[in-house]
Amino acid sequence: MKLHLDCIVCFQKQALFATKDLDESLRAKILKKVMLFLCNADWETSPDELANEVHFIIREVSGLSDPYKEVKERSNRIALEMCPELKEILDREKFENRLYTAAKLAIAGNIIDFGPSNEFDLKNTVNEVMNKDLAIDNFDSLKKKIVSSERLLYFADNAGEIVFDRIFIEEMLRTRDRPFKQISFVVKSGPIINDTMLEDACNVGIDKLPNVKFLEISNGEKNSAPSRRSDEVRRYINEHDIVISKGQGNFEGLSEFHNIFFMLMAKCNIIAKELGVDIGSSVIKYKK
Repeated sequence: MKLHLDCIVCFQKQALFATKDLDESLRAKILKKVMLFLCNADWETSPDELANEVHFIIREVSGLSDPYKEVKERSNRIALEMCPELKEILDREKFENRLYTAAKLAIAGNIIDFGPSNEFDLKNTVNEVMNKDLAIDNFDSLKKKIVSSERLLYFADNAGEIVFDRIFIEEMLRTRDRPFKQISFVVKSGPIINDTMLEDACNVGIDKLPNVKFLEISNGEKNSAPSRRSDEVRRYINEHDIVISKGQGNFEGLSEFHNIFFMLMAKCNIIAKELGVDIGSSVIKYKK
């Protein structure tokens, strides 16, 4: 996905939010360095690649190794506290409708995002998503793949959201009535915004899923892990029967690949326009 001018403004807002607890002089220093980088950057680069650089600057200048650590821990805790309520929603459904409901819940969890916005109402979002049709609904194709496939590749997005992802994968297993031979759960190799890292995934029980292994993609730091656009990530995709990509960042970085189900909420006008939907829409989009 190509960079849009609105992304430049969004990066500056992210820098301000990430440093909100620092003194004003340090925040100003960080923001100036971010702005200088953006002025000199190649604007033909994808937004996810620029985001990596912006947040590297924030970490480097602030001295904070993970500015969103407390935010991620709180997000996981809030989502875990909602588990009984989410499972009650599933238990009200007939068996044949449970997987679709779990998929919509996984999309609702995508609202936990401190990139485009730091203001959201999780419970209200769950209610809204449950009561609205998907703007793009390729669920039938997704269900067929879930039932027939043996190797699942799942690109995680944000902390907190991964609780909803765990419930969705558990429901896949219930629908299949057998485990996948392999679940490859993709996390970030290092901190960037509130994106999921290995520690976050293990804290909500993703590591307890049957036949799960973790793969890492880069947060932009050199020699950390393969980037989303790398040949190695292309190989991950080719080696799995079904590929699910959660969230806007993964959509930005993986939209040029094929055989991927994109599941997300369109939380900014750029992503909404790219998908051809309204802001706030929920989407299951299969790119063949």
